[in-house]
Amino acid sequence: MIKQAIIPLAGLGTRLLPLTSVFAKELLPINGKPGIEYILDECIEAGIKEVIFIISKNKLMIKKYFYNDKFYKDIIKRKKDSRIKNEYKKILRYKKMIKFVFQNKPLGTGDAVLKTKSFISLITFFDKIYLPIIA
Repeated sequence: MIKQAIIPLAGLGTRLLPLTSVFAKELLPINGKPGIEYILDECIEAGIKEVIFIISKNKLMIKKYFYNDKFYKDIIKRKKDSRIKNEYKKILRYKKMIKFVFQNKPLGTGDAVLKTKSFISLITFFDKIYLPIIA
């Protein structure tokens, strides 16, 4: 059974310019929820235990989205909103299964996937799921 997913997110997002010059397209909301959360939910539903996101330095916003604990904790202290607590719990669940790999130069999907080889044994490297995000 497949337990890992590699998801390249380092693309330039040229089709959504100028918006993507300041905001990662993967975080754009779809029905009030960032698109990337739909992908993670599908991975969880499929039994995936580990997700490797390939990002660029221009997409650090994605990593911050999952690792901004202080922000959530401060809001939870001030507001006793169960919805916010539930969102934070969901982010914590996602965070446990996510690893980040950086692709510093846009050299294509093949180069991006190759960056993940240290997280995956070479014997099983080509048995993984590859879910490219369409720009």
